[in-house]
Amino acid sequence: YDVNRRLTLAMRLIGIGIQGISKFCAFMCFPKPVFQKSYDEIVQSIAVATDAVKSKVLRKAAEEEKKISVEKGQLEGLTVSGDGSWRKRGFSSLYGFASLIGWFSGKVIDICVKSKYCKECEYWQKKEGTAEYDEWYELHEPNCNANHSGSAGKMEPDAVVQMFSRSESTYNVRYAYYIGDGDSKTFKSIQDAKPYGNFAVTKKECIGHVQKRLGTRLRNLKKEVKNLGGRGKLTGKLIDELSVYYGLAIRRNTDSVENMRNEIYATLYHKISSD
Repeated sequence: YDVNRRLTLAMRLIGIGIQGISKFCAFMCFPKPVFQKSYDEIVQSIAVATDAVKSKVLRKAAEEEKKISVEKGQLEGLTVSGDGSWRKRGFSSLYGFASLIGWFSGKVIDICVKSKYCKECEYWQKKEGTAEYDEWYELHEPNCNANHSGSAGKMEPDAVVQMFSRSESTYNVRYAYYIGDGDSKTFKSIQDAKPYGNFAVTKKECIGHVQKRLGTRLRNLKKEVKNLGGRGKLTGKLIDELSVYYGLAIRRNTDSVENMRNEIYATLYHKISSD
C-alpha cells in the first residue's frame, strides 16, 4: 500500500529503520507496520528510484555547467571544486563522501560515497571459506558497500579521482581545472592517476581557503608576538574584518593583479589610519 511506502520513506529520511517504525506505530496506537520482507522490498524500490533521480539531476547540472563554460569561452573542459566530509571527526570514520561542484553554475555535478563497512559481509564473515560463502560472495561482490580500503583520510582523494576518471564516460567531458582547499593530497592523487592521459589537470586555489589562511596566520602571529593584541591593536574582530576584505579584494579583481594588490593595501592603510 502507498501508506507503507510513504511511512518507510519518511522514516528512512530521518535515519529510522524497521524497529524504529514498529516502536513509533506502537506509541501512536497504529496498526503494526509491514513485515521485514516487505520492508526490504520497499527500501530497495526507494533506493532504485532515488538513484535514478540522482543521476538525472546530476546529469542536468553537468549539462548546464558545460553550456555555461562554452559561453564563457572555456572549451578545454570544466572547472570544478571538490570537497569531502565524513560521518564523524577524525580518521576513524567508516564512511565518507566527496562531491564535485561546477564553478559557474554552483551546482553539484557528481558525488561519490566511500565506505569501509558492509553489514552483509560482517554477517557472512563467520562462514568464510565455505562453498556457501563463495557462492554468496560471487553475487554480492559487485554491489558490496565496502568500496574503500585504507585510512578514512584517503577517502576524499580516492573519491575525487574516481569521479574524474568517469567524467568522460558519464558526461562526455573533462574536468580541466580543479579548485582545491589548500590540501595538496587530493590534487596530487589526480596528477598521479592521470585520468585523461597526457592532458594535465590544472589546480586553482579556492579564494575562501586563501582568505581563511590569512586569518589563521594573523592569529598565530598575535600569539607569537607579545603585546601585538589588545584594545586598539590586532584584535580578533580586526582579524576577521581584514580576512573578509582580503577575500573581497581577490574576488573583485580576478582579472588584474595590480588592482587586487591596490585594494588589499587600501584596506590595510584604512585600518591602520588614525583618522
